[in-house]
Amino acid sequence: MKTSLSRPMAALFLALSIGLGSASAPAAEAIPFAGNGGLKMLYDNRMYPQALEHQGNLYLVWRGKQGLPYIIAYDLETRTLSAPVMMLQGRDANIDREKYRNDHHYAPVVWVDGAGHLHTLFACHVRTGGIHLVSKRPGDITQWDAGAEIAPSISYPKVHKIYGGKTLIYFRHEGHLGHWTYRISSDNGKTWQGPEHPPIDMDREPQDGYLAAHAGSYHTTQLGKDLKTLHLSFIWKIEEPVYNTRYKAQLHDHTQRYNLYYMKLDLSTGKAYNYHGAQLETPVRKLNADRACLIWDTDERVASVGTSIYLDENDEPYFVLPVSDETPYRCTFYFVCHEEGEWRKYPMARTGHPFNACHLERDDDGTFRAYLVVGDGETPTGEDMDQYGWGDRIEEWVSKDGGKHWKRAQNLTPETGYKYNNLKFVSKDLESTRTDMFLYYRWQDTYGMGTAYLWDNRE
Repeated sequence: MKTSLSRPMAALFLALSIGLGSASAPAAEAIPFAGNGGLKMLYDNRMYPQALEHQGNLYLVWRGKQGLPYIIAYDLETRTLSAPVMMLQGRDANIDREKYRNDHHYAPVVWVDGAGHLHTLFACHVRTGGIHLVSKRPGDITQWDAGAEIAPSISYPKVHKIYGGKTLIYFRHEGHLGHWTYRISSDNGKTWQGPEHPPIDMDREPQDGYLAAHAGSYHTTQLGKDLKTLHLSFIWKIEEPVYNTRYKAQLHDHTQRYNLYYMKLDLSTGKAYNYHGAQLETPVRKLNADRACLIWDTDERVASVGTSIYLDENDEPYFVLPVSDETPYRCTFYFVCHEEGEWRKYPMARTGHPFNACHLERDDDGTFRAYLVVGDGETPTGEDMDQYGWGDRIEEWVSKDGGKHWKRAQNLTPETGYKYNNLKFVSKDLESTRTDMFLYYRWQDTYGMGTAYLWDNRE
């Protein structure tokens, strides 16, 4: 069962048990909950949730230094942490430890079913459905049973609670050129069903779109107010080597990603639509995506990572993402919205890598708030912890005029001299996101360990 610790004691416990470097009490708003993280200990906007609120607790999951999946509980009333649990305990004798250590896609996600049992899914990447575990008792993180197979191949799982109390997981099937699809469970995860046709398959025959034979994509999702409409934003990945005429260079895998697309799915019928409501043939392939779903042709400017999507009270979508400027790495965050019949792109803050993270929210008075990983320099692809970007600071930026103009509101960086990335929202029972909490992680040395933090801004 959960053991409560004071915040100073929690910091000391983490220092002793999983390698956190300091036992001093954390700043009031930045609470360290894991100090044993490797590359992508918290994943970017293409996987979620990694923080779940349920019945007075937050459940936080991460990828440990050896790639193993961990979970910890945070009591919202007492602001205390439980002991962390490695969820493969008793099952780790048969895993491929080298694969766990090296494949950063193996990070876990977490959700809760209608009976209150926690679920986690991890070790997901090409040609594996990952490992699905279910807590033996509601709300208990210490003991787990094997869950049902969700699909034979899952990458980048995104979990939503949809209409009728069902659970949806949206993901990529197979590798870089695989299709994107979903599974739905109406019985608390015991069985899973998928659509007749996958929603998106960019290299689908006939390969008549531009570079369609080597076209993949990366997706983020947001669920509409009716709990039946899944809003998708995605970027185009080029699998083959293609010379970039803007930067006059052959870019590598991480930076051969361009454009911003948008579409939506009616989960009750399986039908797909573009922004204007025109029905799309599924699976949507490269040619149809370019014709019907493209909202920003970045013209060979790099757009590597998943967007943050915000839906207003009318399910109107707004997006934030970093897009490259004078070099493939030096980027600007952009706010993207539909105004007066066209898609507008408004610059926000500068950042040093197209993989740097963001999260967008809006207040009741219409003020947009964006939480961004920013930096003053350029951070080309490095090694180990530095491979997928980083920034020097975490900042809050606001706009009071519908996203046209932005200014920095706060520097939320708890300590200088570290590298930061992957802001992650906190899901409230898979029904909404909290605007007063998020996760991120930091590291210092290329081959060092990551430390994950919970930013708790509750009054």
